[in-house]
Amino acid sequence: MVNLPNADGGVRGMSVRASNMRSVSIQRHSAEAFDALVRESEALEERMADWQVRSSEPDPAEVAAVRSDYRGWHARARRLLEPESQKKLDEYRDGGLFSQGVANYLDNPREPNVLQADDGSYPLGRWQHPFSQIREKLERQRALIAEVAPDTSPAEAAATDLSQCLRRLPELLATLQRRAPDWPIGEAISDEADLQIVVEAYLRTLFDDVRAEDYVPSHAGANSRVDFVLPEVGVIVETKMTRESLTARKLGEELLILSSASAEFCRRCQGVARKTGGISSE
Repeated sequence: MVNLPNADGGVRGMSVRASNMRSVSIQRHSAEAFDALVRESEALEERMADWQVRSSEPDPAEVAAVRSDYRGWHARARRLLEPESQKKLDEYRDGGLFSQGVANYLDNPREPNVLQADDGSYPLGRWQHPFSQIREKLERQRALIAEVAPDTSPAEAAATDLSQCLRRLPELLATLQRRAPDWPIGEAISDEADLQIVVEAYLRTLFDDVRAEDYVPSHAGANSRVDFVLPEVGVIVETKMTRESLTARKLGEELLILSSASAEFCRRCQGVARKTGGISSE
């Protein structure tokens, strides 16, 4: 509960509730996560592939373990897909009136075909859920995952998302200035040091670990200091504020040196988010 003063001297209460999700989230599933799901599906396929060619029934505990692992895999894969692809993923799992699904096979992999001839033979195949059809469904599920796998690294993706957020920072400050015209926000941000304070406060609403004014290894005989390092996503943030003495060429040279040094600083730092430009008091 936060108490806010009223104009008459009293106080009024405001209840603030926080959930376990960040109000602003910068998350992008990595390409490695998609690759891991594909490999896991291939491993599951291998584990269930010979149940219909064995001379004896598979161990029920083994079938139950694969069934459980597949359900966990399906749930994790589903979270990476858009609604339309989720629907297809579910269809390949559940099957339909005239098609077999992975879940049908895992419920009873050696269920005999209901269409049996009088002589005891199976003209349409021995099994109700032939694994050849199940393999096709598993392959289609993997194809859905491969289609949406990102081409960029996690750091590059995080840097892209963060850059989009930082581009809105002037809009945030302009809103504050408009709502509180007597608060000289723009005038108070007169140099890069002031700007860094605002950017750091903003970054700490997005990330748990924000390291200010960190050093990167020597570049051309000198250590380079960067404004912020975000270790959890492997991104460096550098603030620059335009001024008359900072030409476009000079700014480009400074950022080029930073990029070269940061590449050596951390192999995970594959993205560099840069906030450039001045902040108007208007």
